[in-house]
Amino acid sequence: MTTAIPLPAPVTTGSARVLSVARLQLVSWPLFVAWPVGLLITSALIPWVIFSLVDTGAEYNVTGSILSVYGFVVAFYILAMTQMFSFALRLGSTRSHYMQSMVAIAVAQSAVFAIAFQLLSVLEAATGGWGVDMRMFGILRFVTDSSVVQFLGFFATMLLIVALSMLTGAIQHRWRTTGLLTAAASVVVIGGLAAILVTWTRSWSSLWSWIVDASPTTTLVVLPLLVAAVCVGATWQVARSAAP
Repeated sequence: MTTAIPLPAPVTTGSARVLSVARLQLVSWPLFVAWPVGLLITSALIPWVIFSLVDTGAEYNVTGSILSVYGFVVAFYILAMTQMFSFALRLGSTRSHYMQSMVAIAVAQSAVFAIAFQLLSVLEAATGGWGVDMRMFGILRFVTDSSVVQFLGFFATMLLIVALSMLTGAIQHRWRTTGLLTAAASVVVIGGLAAILVTWTRSWSSLWSWIVDASPTTTLVVLPLLVAAVCVGATWQVARSAAP
């Protein structure tokens, strides 16, 4: 005769539930960790070899290879909203829990990337641009000398890219190709109208002066975080009515 052992009831509310939903994303840790690290190493080695072979004569050999990691982030969060979103809902997750878990992952991942970029920036400066006057991780040093602002700048811009990617994925999941084309057309129209307005009011010089005179904290941290918050809010509004 056997005795049945009652299983604990599944957690359906609170932070524990959000964490359990987040683990769905963390199961594929090679995609979450190994690929970004691999991309980072590869994108750093290629310009390093080039600058080792070619003497440009410039004070700094600037490369934007760090953007390869941002490209990975775009792909990851678009897939999270177009594929994992439906999978999580079918496993019993609520839309609210899924969005909370995605925001938590985004904040944690952005913080880790920002710390790594800042540490590599310091090491890059200490080694004379890896011995070839290369500036890849210290790109924000052109804007500010504050290590704190540089770190927050990496963090805020990464969150902005994440939020835009999540919104893009949510739109694609909700309205498919029509939604993406409509969103792209809307951005073009709004941008065009803004350009027309600025031109009509002869405000280009004033706008440029504001950008130049604004503090790095405003342009690198505050504005990206505000836009990211708006995008996350818009993502939630789209996701809450999207079909599984």
